[in-house]
Amino acid sequence: KSHIFNMAATLSKHVGTLMHQNVRAVSTIMPKGKGGRSSVSGVSATVFGSTGYLGKYTVQRLGREGAQIMCPFRGCELNSRHLRVMGDIGQVNLLEFALLDPATIATSVTYSNTVVNLIGSTSDTRHFTVNDVNVEGARNIARAAKQAGASKFIHISTLGADPTSESEYLKSKGLGEIAVREEFPEATILRPANMFGPTDRFVSRLADLITFMPGPFPLLNNGETRKSPIYVADVAHAVSVCTKSRDVIGQTYDLTGPTEYTMKQLVKYIFNTIRKPESMIEVPEIATPVILFGAQMVGMSRLRKLPNMEEIAQYGRDDVLSKDALQLQDLGIDGTRLEEVVLNILRMYRSHAFHDDIDAVMSESAANK
Repeated sequence: KSHIFNMAATLSKHVGTLMHQNVRAVSTIMPKGKGGRSSVSGVSATVFGSTGYLGKYTVQRLGREGAQIMCPFRGCELNSRHLRVMGDIGQVNLLEFALLDPATIATSVTYSNTVVNLIGSTSDTRHFTVNDVNVEGARNIARAAKQAGASKFIHISTLGADPTSESEYLKSKGLGEIAVREEFPEATILRPANMFGPTDRFVSRLADLITFMPGPFPLLNNGETRKSPIYVADVAHAVSVCTKSRDVIGQTYDLTGPTEYTMKQLVKYIFNTIRKPESMIEVPEIATPVILFGAQMVGMSRLRKLPNMEEIAQYGRDDVLSKDALQLQDLGIDGTRLEEVVLNILRMYRSHAFHDDIDAVMSESAANK
């Protein structure tokens, strides 16, 4: 009997090894078809953070190119099911996971040759600190991708990420990049600037604040802070390019839009577009710490309608490219100008009195093309 048990154990071990080898073979998918959502691109990707703002654009971009996509999610599947229609039948699959549970992460990347990490947090929440999400979470995903044999790991950081930064958010993002490089040295890191698009957290957020905040809008550093926001669909396009190109392996890209603005120019443009009289006050740099301290106190109340400390700080922080940084153009992508899409984003913030002003809308649309 012991002899039979030993043979069974040996056979089971070999079967397990063969199954693991077959899993990796499944991930080597030969492209076929003419291209598009009903073809097979050869990319089998696990997209962490697929339920987030950038995530839905990334899944939609990969899905329409014929990628097979695994979308790990937390909470209820009903909040993620809209992702299924972004690819052909059976191409987009959902799987429950936990960011700090390596076992569920390993399960999520088993069949993928590409792993994308879009997960990030700007502030502490009830269950996770920024380090839990931006450092340890990124490390767990990168390690699982390496152990599973994925050929590519694409990590979304942020412009200005620096492990020595005074900003907890930028510091955690910088440490997250280091953690990713330690676990997956060939990783591709993308550092997008503030992203704009429908329901974004930059242009739409500024319009929200302008609409409900009493008094003039405060412009930190006298409104001279320089920003180069990037269209969210361009960032998703960059992720798509990285899944198919071998030239991006081990590279870091700073992603900014084609136009640089001062915060005063942006806020003034928003005031004019939503048809509200301009009301701004320039706050000198010396007074900025007072504003940030006030934001920190307000943030303690967890009122999401109000900006947190990091959100206020970014309005006074310039977008600065790293020295000799690769950029969006190096991926073969021409950035989208903010003026080309922002009218559709901001029109909803206008008073009802302007909703029937069709001639003005048509002339604005023509001017922004």
